[in-house]
Amino acid sequence: MTEIVSAPTAGYSFLKGQAHPFSAGVACLKGFALTRVRLRQPLPLAEGLARAASFIKAQGRPLNALAACELRSPAQMSVSAFADFNRHYVELLRANGFPSEQPFPMARSNVAPIHAPPATNTLYAFTFASPAAGADATARPDFLISGRAELVDEPRGVIADGDASAAGTEKKASHVFAQLRGRVDALGGAWADVTGVQIYTVRALEPALPLLGRLGLANVGLALHPAHPPVTPLEFEADLRSVSLERAI
Repeated sequence: MTEIVSAPTAGYSFLKGQAHPFSAGVACLKGFALTRVRLRQPLPLAEGLARAASFIKAQGRPLNALAACELRSPAQMSVSAFADFNRHYVELLRANGFPSEQPFPMARSNVAPIHAPPATNTLYAFTFASPAAGADATARPDFLISGRAELVDEPRGVIADGDASAAGTEKKASHVFAQLRGRVDALGGAWADVTGVQIYTVRALEPALPLLGRLGLANVGLALHPAHPPVTPLEFEADLRSVSLERAI
């Protein structure tokens, strides 16, 4: 069952997550828009969150305007190691003045690159909400959906687990994008407004590409990150967004 929580001072509503310290996705409230900021050089997580806090304050926005974090990890983690990391993440959010209590409003992705992996957990990008101007103020809402892997929640399981075939990749991708679309719909977003798609996998991507065409995402383009989802044995993750402004710092 989905639960949408409104955060008026932040400028967005969010799709309540599970026990993890992140939501399933965010969508702007009327009159607000999202800005995604990619760090040209990812920073160690503590330093990166401090940089994000400084940047958001400089835009005249409160720290609860932080809408999403994109993280990079040195390697895939076990379930217990992932829980340890999440506790550390919450501590760093709290130390930098960001929301750090349940329910967590910010969306998140967190993956482990296979090329030039970081030595420690890093911040790759962050997104925040701010008042929209001009036509953006009356447009359909910006949104950003958290990274989703090929998990089935109940009963807990992995789609095409152990299936290394092209058909297995297609099954994983189909499940992931169905989940992402469900989140967009739940948040009141428009699928046609998607401005960015990211896939994280070390599998050959060709079996999943026709799916993007069938979903109407072919003209959006795709950012492929050769990376593992955060927890073993997952192999395929994706996220997507509709963001008014993107910049690099």
